[in-house]
Amino acid sequence: MSNRIEGEKIRCVGRKVSKPRLIHQTGQHRALEVFVEGRPAKAEVVRAWRVLKKV
Repeated sequence: MSNRIEGEKIRCVGRKVSKPRLIHQTGQHRALEVFVEGRPAKAEVVRAWRVLKKV
């Protein structure tokens, strides 16, 4: 079972962090994937995701 959080900026805390890995997102965008392990590993949204409107 996995839970997903989304935001512009996310902070994670854990005992072990994996090496960052480059993954492909939609189009030509690239993103980094990192696994955080701990007892427990925690994540929180620092800056909420927002949709910008074109005027």
